[in-house]
Amino acid sequence: MTSFHTLPQDPALPQLARAFDVHAMAEVFADELRVHGSQLESCTIERVKYRPNRNCTLSYLLRLRDGISGLALEQRVTARLCSGGDSVRRAASVSATPLHATLSGPALRLLPALDMLTWWWPNDAKLTAPQLLADAHALREHVLPELVAVLSDGRGALINHEIEIVQYVPEQRLTARLDLRWQAGGQHVQQRVYAKASREPDGALAHEILRTLQASPAWDAGSLRTPRALLWQPAHALRWQLGLPGRALLDLPRTEATRLATPLGAQLAALHGTPVAAASDLSRAVLYTRLIQITELLGDALPASRGTLRRAAEYLTDGLRWLEGADLVTLHGDLHPRNVLSDGDQLALIDLDDLHRGPALLELGAWMAEGMYRAVLEGGAPTRDQQAWQALLEGYAGAGGIQPPPQALAWACAWNLLCQRAWRCVVNLKPGRFAIAPGLITLAADIARSQSLEEV
Repeated sequence: MTSFHTLPQDPALPQLARAFDVHAMAEVFADELRVHGSQLESCTIERVKYRPNRNCTLSYLLRLRDGISGLALEQRVTARLCSGGDSVRRAASVSATPLHATLSGPALRLLPALDMLTWWWPNDAKLTAPQLLADAHALREHVLPELVAVLSDGRGALINHEIEIVQYVPEQRLTARLDLRWQAGGQHVQQRVYAKASREPDGALAHEILRTLQASPAWDAGSLRTPRALLWQPAHALRWQLGLPGRALLDLPRTEATRLATPLGAQLAALHGTPVAAASDLSRAVLYTRLIQITELLGDALPASRGTLRRAAEYLTDGLRWLEGADLVTLHGDLHPRNVLSDGDQLALIDLDDLHRGPALLELGAWMAEGMYRAVLEGGAPTRDQQAWQALLEGYAGAGGIQPPPQALAWACAWNLLCQRAWRCVVNLKPGRFAIAPGLITLAADIARSQSLEEV
């Protein structure tokens, strides 16, 4: 994240543009680092969570050079951008919290001129996993031996490990990739695993859901592939999964992704047909409440779209009738091409942390809406990927899934365009996304009104 062409004009956060100016922030952070002997070489933004008229949380990645050793370092900084001087109150409330040493020196810094409070990795206001994963000694002595015992049937002795943070959402969740080496019976073994920590879902529940999937007939038959759950460590709030080979579907050529759409539809049908009792239910009442909350948030961020949002909300509320009597199936919950791995012709569904039970219609519509969003982002026609959608639906029906009526699919697509895609464009503020949010809202309203994709 280095280029933000369009940002919200938020009167509660007048410093927003400066916080997104990585050159300006590099100067701010360089001043903090100078007294600790580190030189700042670059500053980028990894992640954003924006709450209109309230606050914004940004995750910066700083690349440094140690002034004494000359070694290159990476330092993550979480910054809460506040309004009305609230950063001072927050700083006072967390000042008594134990802080952990950082590679660069700073741990917690208040920047009053920006009304900003910063936490420096591995310090996090709500997660404890960063401190643990950053402590090589604690991992080696107290965490990884139990994991190696599971992987080696109790015969392995850890030699070393390498760790990389692959996803970090401050205060919410964390995923780390570890390459382990151990010795067992005179042989050296290497294995890639993933550690996950989150506030939601509960770690024990997420671990149990994966175990349920891998104990299913579909998993045994190979029609459903998901990461293998290895271990839940409640004392450390860490859950461990076995790594899967492959590339994300999003990183493949579109022709290849289209070719794989039919087997993906079949695998989705297998997931939907696998009962998971521990999953929470997505009811019509929950969906209606979410619609109201999201239209209010989008209206705060995009005042010019409020009329379109009201119309979209009316059409989408009326379309909830498509869910009457629908069976609740096991939904991935965050299905998009980044969460599908391709290892040749073999596919796998990953990142099932948002798995829940709900109508299959919603997930099929979510896949179509994601394709529309990406086409719009890339300057293409919204229905650019229609051939791939049809192939997925055919694979879904061929594997036992029930294909919804076209009008219902159009409604579900519109629902997800507004409640997932437009919403994420605003709250995540990735480069170029905020600018397309009004168009996505209009597209959602038009589709929900006509209940057809033919007019798009």
